[in-house]
Amino acid sequence: GFENLILLAHAMARTLVLPPKRQIFHMADKSAGRVFSLDDFYDIDVINKVQMGLNIITMEEFLKREALSGNLKSLETGESAYPPSNRTQWDNQRLNPLWNYLRKVTKSFEIWEPTQCVMAFPAVGSDIRSVAALMHNILVGADGRTFPRPNDFQGAPTRVDAPPTERLREILAERRKICMYDDNMHANYSVVHFKAEEDGTRLITDFYTFLYFEGESQYTSTIHFN
Repeated sequence: GFENLILLAHAMARTLVLPPKRQIFHMADKSAGRVFSLDDFYDIDVINKVQMGLNIITMEEFLKREALSGNLKSLETGESAYPPSNRTQWDNQRLNPLWNYLRKVTKSFEIWEPTQCVMAFPAVGSDIRSVAALMHNILVGADGRTFPRPNDFQGAPTRVDAPPTERLREILAERRKICMYDDNMHANYSVVHFKAEEDGTRLITDFYTFLYFEGESQYTSTIHFN
C-alpha cells in the first residue's frame, strides 16, 4: 500500500501526507503500548532526500500548514473548514473525526479500486483520448485478438519497451475499466484523500498491477524510482 502511495504522489507531483502514529494491533503484545508511524518501518528522511520530485510530511505538519491557515475548504459550502477542536496532533487518537473532516474538505476517488480498474496516466497530461482509444480498441478486439487474460502472459511477459497497447493489455488482468488522472483533475483538486476501509477500497496491491503509464519514459522511470 505505501509503495503505491509514494508512486502516486510522485506521479501526481503532490506532497504525500503520512497518517498519524498509532498502536498496531498485531504488535500489541511485543510493543507494550508503543505507537508507530511509517517512519518506524521506512527511512522517510532518506526517501525525501534521494527521490527528486517527492515530498513527504506528517499529518501534524499538513494540518498546521493547510487546515489552520484556512486553505482547506468545505466541498459543500466553499468556506474554510477547520479540524475538530482545531487539533493538529492526532497520534494514537481515535481517528474517525479526523477522517470525516478530511473527507469533507478533500477529493476522494472511491472508484479507484485496484480490483476493478487500472490507474492510468496519459503520456501527455491533458490528453486522455489516446489512453481511452487504446482501452476501447482492446475491449472491442479491434486488432482481432480476444480480451487478454492473465494466463496469456504466463511465461511470456511483455517487454518494458513494448508499445503502449501491449503494456496495457498485460496490466488489465481481466479488468475492463481504467481510472484516469490528468491535468484537469490535478488543477481542480488541490488535495486528494485516499480512503482505506476494512470493508472497502484499499490500495494493497503491487504497483505494477495497478499503475499504467502510457509513456515509456514514465513507466521506466517509475521502475527505477521503485
